[in-house]
Amino acid sequence: MKTYDLKKVVNYSVLISVLLTLLIYLTSLTLTKFQDVLLEDQGASWYFWKLPEFNFIASMSAWVLYLAHQFSAWIIILKIKKEPLPDANRVTKYNMMLLIVNAIFVLIHIAQTMLFYDGLAQNMPIMSSQGSVILMLVLILIILNPRRGLFFGKSVKLPEKATNSILKYHGIYISWALIYTFWFHPTEGTLGHLMGFFYMFLLMIQMSLINTTHHFSIKWITVLEVYVAVHGAIVAVDQGNGMWPMFLFGFLFMFVVTQAYGVIDKKTALIGITAAYLIAAIVIYSGILGNDNTITDIHQITWIPIILYALVFLVSYLLQGGNMIVNKIKN
Repeated sequence: MKTYDLKKVVNYSVLISVLLTLLIYLTSLTLTKFQDVLLEDQGASWYFWKLPEFNFIASMSAWVLYLAHQFSAWIIILKIKKEPLPDANRVTKYNMMLLIVNAIFVLIHIAQTMLFYDGLAQNMPIMSSQGSVILMLVLILIILNPRRGLFFGKSVKLPEKATNSILKYHGIYISWALIYTFWFHPTEGTLGHLMGFFYMFLLMIQMSLINTTHHFSIKWITVLEVYVAVHGAIVAVDQGNGMWPMFLFGFLFMFVVTQAYGVIDKKTALIGITAAYLIAAIVIYSGILGNDNTITDIHQITWIPIILYALVFLVSYLLQGGNMIVNKIKN
């Protein structure tokens, strides 16, 4: 099978991701006729960027194109999984095919937004999109537990059958989470949307390069994980609810306690990063920089980690229980 240079493919893919993000911004300038009729924000459970009334053609266009994108990706992923691993630093034609398919559907979604605006958000609750990405992050924590540990470099014992199931099928789930979330939003040009779409494109690169050495790179995976902290904080700043420190320091908590141990070996560096994190959190939550937070709010930095770590165990044992039930039925 013909293969391609992995480094060149990654570099060109990131460059194309930047250009696609720029294209989304430029085309968003043409969406005024839709933006002018959007309803006022109605709270955390409300998704602002959707038309005030259901439009059958708009929704149908989003769903049909989403499903076409989704099943195209799944078919190619299953094809890749049946193929032998490529040589180190090489990419197969099926990896290239998945990259191209994703890029084509990104362009199609941009056109669909310009014509009809609505994404899947018109029909689905906002938590379906947020929840799918949260579960994706949880699966990554479970998968990397043996390599970098879960707490300060120490791995925890999780049910073996559940972990094996996640290793085997995580690509199918994560590809759904990414493509569903991508089609959930119209290609709007706010800073939060642009950062989110660029993040989606990076994750699509990761999805497309399964079985390659780049897909298994702990440094690349850690970059993708840490990106969430910046994206979440900027979206919160844009919403003006004063909760940006919770997102920034909540996700950075995950880096300090878990993710850093996959990319940093020196103990002194890890101690320095932990100290810098704690000092920065105390400074921000003291309110001395003019923000509205107070030191009594600092417990907020634990909310996201508590949820993610709890879900690691919950998902693992639920899958283990599901495996036991299936095996019992088979027997």
